[in-house]
Amino acid sequence: MQLLLIKLLSADAASQGELELAEVTNKQKTANFEAASWEQVHSLASGKKVVVFIPNEDVLLTSIDIPSKNKKQLLQAIPYALEERLAEDVDSLHFAIHRENDDSPTHVAIINHQRMEDWLNILREHNVHPHYVLPSLFAIPSKPDGWTLINSQDKSQLRQDKWSGFSCNQDLLAIFLDEILEEDAPEKIYYSGDEAQYPEVLKDIEHQQLAHSNEVNHDDVVDVLEINLLTGFSRGDSALFNVNWKPWKPVAALAGLLGALWLGMLAWQNHQLDKQLARLDAEIESVYKKTFPKSRIQNAPVQMKQKLAELQKANGASANSPLQTIALVSPFFKKFPKITLREIRHQNNNLLFVISAPNLSSLENFKNTLMKEGTLQVKIKSSTTTSDKVESTLVVKGMI
Repeated sequence: MQLLLIKLLSADAASQGELELAEVTNKQKTANFEAASWEQVHSLASGKKVVVFIPNEDVLLTSIDIPSKNKKQLLQAIPYALEERLAEDVDSLHFAIHRENDDSPTHVAIINHQRMEDWLNILREHNVHPHYVLPSLFAIPSKPDGWTLINSQDKSQLRQDKWSGFSCNQDLLAIFLDEILEEDAPEKIYYSGDEAQYPEVLKDIEHQQLAHSNEVNHDDVVDVLEINLLTGFSRGDSALFNVNWKPWKPVAALAGLLGALWLGMLAWQNHQLDKQLARLDAEIESVYKKTFPKSRIQNAPVQMKQKLAELQKANGASANSPLQTIALVSPFFKKFPKITLREIRHQNNNLLFVISAPNLSSLENFKNTLMKEGTLQVKIKSSTTTSDKVESTLVVKGMI
């Protein structure tokens, strides 16, 4: 896994663009945090999981044993099981949990909801979308046979194991250590800092000086990603905010372009269909005018059918009437919008439909569909094929 690690030292420093950055991968296991800017984050974030470390002072790490295998039940029970240990109302706090197996204690990371919101707002202002948010303690190396203690300036950070530890002012460290050592003393201390500031209460425990206080290990970070503070954190846009949309921008742009193209083609096809239907209506109107010159035209297709019915009823008109044939053929042009009507001619008791089709297959399909009507005889009189269309004359007559 490729990780881009961002360490935020304080809210003020982050707002002013002061932060520390490190990159680690499956192959490049270790790296040192170095001073960086938000611009560097943007240039390096692509293709990596972004992990943000916030100050330990904002996060309480603890653990508890609750006999439940259901994670939802654990989340409901833990805030009230820990209520006596907490200085704030549980309703104002966000809890992230992880349990390695059913027999293990549940590890809990707790942060004030508004404080978490403030950190996410800072990240959003700088257009950074993290996949994970963890306390800075988890950036300190975890040692299987001892504790890791970092003393820098007036601050001490102690990581006891993979899931536990704390930070405090150096002058308070001895007080906390007295209480911890009574319960569980480590075999060894891995120390980074001034030897003169090494705690007196740890003098009897073997300790080893760390070469780099700012070194971070890929596997150590991956091991604790399960206790991600973003998990279950509710905010109005949390589901969208936690997604890194940057890799999807080209896809969205392409989808928009294809959508616009599709809508344009649909509009063009509708326009062509409207033109084709207008030509067909004009042809029907022309034939109607010639056949019934004294009639007033309101709706030529409807009037034509009515007149045909009257003629058939009064005079027993032949089924081969050109008007009836036109009335039978006309609806099929709506079923085949890519077939364009060019001209209708009456010749030797046959109707000639001059049409344009996109290809021979469409032409043949149109002809066969007309023949399935059962009352029409259709044959292709001539056709001319070009690179993009087929011009053809169909001979159509009604069957007696």
